[in-house]
Amino acid sequence: MARLGVVLLVLASVGVALSLVEVGLRLLPDAASRRGHLTTDPVLHHRLRPNVATRVRGVEFATNSLGLRGGEIAPVKASDTFRVLMLGDSFTEGGGLRLEDTVATRVEAMLNAGPCRGRVEIVNGGVGSYSPILEYLFLKTVGLGLGPDLLVLNFDMTDVHDDYIRTVVARLAPDGLPLAVPSDRRRETAVLLPPLAKPRALDVLDPLERLVDRLAVWQLVRKSRVGETLFGSLKLTEERLEALHAVGDVRYDIMAPTREGDSPRLREAWRLTERYLTAIHRLARERGIPFVLVAYPHPHQVSASESPEGRKRFGVGPGLYASEAPFRILADLGRREGFPVVSLLGLFRERSATEGPLFWPDDIHHNPQGARVFAEGVSRGLLASGLLPQCRAATNKASSRATARSQSNAVVTSFAPAAAIRARRPASVASRSSFAARSATSRRRATRAVSPSRA
Repeated sequence: MARLGVVLLVLASVGVALSLVEVGLRLLPDAASRRGHLTTDPVLHHRLRPNVATRVRGVEFATNSLGLRGGEIAPVKASDTFRVLMLGDSFTEGGGLRLEDTVATRVEAMLNAGPCRGRVEIVNGGVGSYSPILEYLFLKTVGLGLGPDLLVLNFDMTDVHDDYIRTVVARLAPDGLPLAVPSDRRRETAVLLPPLAKPRALDVLDPLERLVDRLAVWQLVRKSRVGETLFGSLKLTEERLEALHAVGDVRYDIMAPTREGDSPRLREAWRLTERYLTAIHRLARERGIPFVLVAYPHPHQVSASESPEGRKRFGVGPGLYASEAPFRILADLGRREGFPVVSLLGLFRERSATEGPLFWPDDIHHNPQGARVFAEGVSRGLLASGLLPQCRAATNKASSRATARSQSNAVVTSFAPAAAIRARRPASVASRSSFAARSATSRRRATRAVSPSRA
């Protein structure tokens, strides 16, 4: 009896100690809040720190007072300025590229060097690891206050996975749209922890495993060297994904949307992303701001040789992943909801063969040449859309060239019916610039730039 009492006392002591450690770990600040150029945010999950001057991947990186990459943004635009807000993730933010090589800066230079009248200003709203759920909140809390005349969102193939994970920690309104996405590393890790390798017969223990995954102590063990030795690596290489039977599972496989195949979970994740993209479009439309979606490919979707080492870090093996399903899904969404969709898949495949590589060999992001191709595709798409009022004189010629290129798979631009993208700018924002008053007319002409049959 005495021995049983000792055992119970030891177990109780261990339980109390583990509980205290659990509480302590949960009270620790998020590690992301200590990173140089990033900080956590109670609404936006994370954001760039304002007025930062540092180096990212060995290249100078600076933010303005709003926490956006680039120079200060005038609160009131000049009368001849047409302001474009460009949203996106790290590919748009451009960490590792000089400011002049980033997509936003290059698009601005290309448009201003062309036949357009006045000045086009591109505001770089890209933040690493952002996806539509966060871009919707950014637009509501920051973006609309910048008075954009046009909204461009650069869609990344990993956005579907990111939206799926962040919806778990989001505070949602009754309509399913986010009110806030607080940074909660523990809850996110609980969703992302790969399952333990075990016989199929023990799958009945999955609910218990998911409960244990929520414990900060268990997460600390799983991330330790001992934990990885005992339970397997947390780095989900292609081999690890295959061993866990998780290839194509969007919960663990960040590149699942780019693979052949389908699943209920992937369809659910796409529905979430489509919900947030639709909300972004409708929020912009309520303010009379046209919206353009740009879809760009990852290295393994471009060629078998692009970023041979970088792709491995995302569970992608050698070869060309030829599925065009995500681009079709986005084009269909644009037609249904009434906004233009610009696909850069054909352009990147064409240029990779003649001007590649377009991505870093050990990093999936664009090198300067790839960023230039990206910017060229965005510039073409915007000119073809007819949504740049000061470029209307050049739109017909530009759209003809874009149509010719689309037929050779260089650029494909799809549009919804004209009635779907018409919207009147409210009087409260109609006076933002001399171009704003002409934007409604520009939108009515947008669908004549490229026929849907060519998309």
